[in-house]
Amino acid sequence: MPINLSPAQRATQTRIETMAAFFGLDPDWCAAVAMVESSLGVAQKSPTGCLGVFQLSGIAMKDLRLAMEAHDDDRIDIACGVAFLALLKRRWGSEAAAIRHYCDPKDLGFYPARVARWRTKFTKERVA
Repeated sequence: MPINLSPAQRATQTRIETMAAFFGLDPDWCAAVAMVESSLGVAQKSPTGCLGVFQLSGIAMKDLRLAMEAHDDDRIDIACGVAFLALLKRRWGSEAAAIRHYCDPKDLGFYPARVARWRTKFTKERVA
């Protein structure tokens, strides 16, 4: 059964799939992380100041935020989010370990399961 996504969410999913292929990652896993983080919304901003599809934060992302605001280009956000997932997977050895390091430690009780549920939905839709 297809997931009920808006055209904008589908476009974001397609961009994520392209970046995931470039980095050699499972596109459904990447899309699931983005769904949990922002519901595949490109203009999302959290109360803590995280921005974009992957809700990236931190001092290292300061210039990225400025680039996204200046160019209003979600491709930068998506490329960096997928690249960060690739880095974590390489560093920690698995997608499960990468997710544990991606999310806030206080969210470990639910975050990995939510990503897994969305990944399953995206995968089922892809093979249908």
